[in-house]
Amino acid sequence: MGEEYMRGNGAAGEEVEKVVREEVWRRAALSLYTTRTEDKRRSRGKKKRGEIHYRGLHDAVTEINWDFTRFAAHALSVVPDEVYPRFYRFIDSDARKYLLLSDDNRPREGSAVTELRGRLQAIVDATEDGLRAERHGRHWRVYVPRENWYVVVSKPARWVVRIPLKGFWTESEFPRVLVNTPSDVLRSLQRGWLLTDVTPPHEGYPYVSFGTTQAWQLPSTLAAFPSDDVRLGVTAGILGSTRLSLQWGVSIYGYEEELGWASGLIGEVKRAEFRRLVEECKELNGDSVALATAFLGDGELEYFLRLRWLYFRVGHEHVYLPTESAVFNARVAVERASEYVAFVGKVTRCAKVRHILFVAYGAPGKRGRKPGQKVGSYQELGLYAPVAGALLNLVMVAVGGKYAYIYARIPVDSAPQGWYQRAVEEGWTVKVVRSRVKSRAHTTREMLYYEIPQSSLFEHAAEDATLWEALYRFAVAKAQAKPVARKLVEELLRIKPAGAQE
Repeated sequence: MGEEYMRGNGAAGEEVEKVVREEVWRRAALSLYTTRTEDKRRSRGKKKRGEIHYRGLHDAVTEINWDFTRFAAHALSVVPDEVYPRFYRFIDSDARKYLLLSDDNRPREGSAVTELRGRLQAIVDATEDGLRAERHGRHWRVYVPRENWYVVVSKPARWVVRIPLKGFWTESEFPRVLVNTPSDVLRSLQRGWLLTDVTPPHEGYPYVSFGTTQAWQLPSTLAAFPSDDVRLGVTAGILGSTRLSLQWGVSIYGYEEELGWASGLIGEVKRAEFRRLVEECKELNGDSVALATAFLGDGELEYFLRLRWLYFRVGHEHVYLPTESAVFNARVAVERASEYVAFVGKVTRCAKVRHILFVAYGAPGKRGRKPGQKVGSYQELGLYAPVAGALLNLVMVAVGGKYAYIYARIPVDSAPQGWYQRAVEEGWTVKVVRSRVKSRAHTTREMLYYEIPQSSLFEHAAEDATLWEALYRFAVAKAQAKPVARKLVEELLRIKPAGAQE
């Protein structure tokens, strides 16, 4: 439908041209002058009214700045000390300060932000009647008076407005943060990215390249392609229907010989190879690690957060792995590429990695939390208890100011198949309890949970260092807010098993 609309001729073509000019001017004005606002008024169980207005340039840069700050802080726990200064320099100096903001968090003169702001202002000053639009195949070019650049407008589903920038690039390096990952696992990680969002070195282009409008993808992709010669830049401003985004461009040198085998993975050849990878994994004989990074690239997440399936978009085709093969491949990927999963999960808090963990182990919790959304419980900070092959949510209950106790639970519907029988065989005490929970519509309903009491948790923790460490982290975190939990910390220290670390 959108394509037919774009190909309008005669009177229809003039109508489309007018819509294009008006849409470019409207979005440029929104990007310059509006900010993201939120109306928290509710309408009797319905969605928020006026939930989000257009997110303009100011809010886009603020969010990216906050993302980079989080990346640098979270990396302290997973990036080796000897390479962390180089990682920090890439994130904080090269990406954040040079390309976007100065030391005082204001746009640096000559940065990509100032150029984009100037081009948005030129579009607004020209008004919709002063712009000129021409159709070129499946897209439109919109020209601004007295400017030597043009805006590209397309409509795959909704209007997308792309304002190109001259390209503010900086030379940098991205260290090898996966120091304990074997070379064959690293090649599998690279393969998954090469079949989706990353373009390999090929004729005339001696570098690995990719572009993205999502800040989390910069460290997530570069972790699989460490290099001493990386070019990073901001290439365009993308004006979508609800928000402005910055498009990043990355060129990675040093892989021309190493990735020579991938030089033909372009266009339809890449899509066919991607489809073959998914089909092989569906039959349980494919590269599970490559499938995991392919899911980060072209996996679909919007509608499938509560299904233990993996969905992919291969060109215009949608393919999926049902529960059995999805769980198998996700577990193999997490076990073989555990260092990479920990890096991406902890540094970027990527929702797709959280979904892979959910598929693999049935980890409870609200997946797909939006950036900046309030963390409602310690479960969303990754504090789980490993019990019989599944990750159970830890809960603490304080009884007045006298004592507190811990238990672990998982919804019956989210537990892996056969988990109850396995837990009982391993000697766990498992209760089935009912709990009333609130839905988004503010109605209450009953849910069934499998629950492990504190006595059983502590009994196994006395012999299991991994479980003990999980319980200890949880108790320490709770004790910071509720002093009554300090007794739990003391009790755990008394049963600390050999090899466990505080």
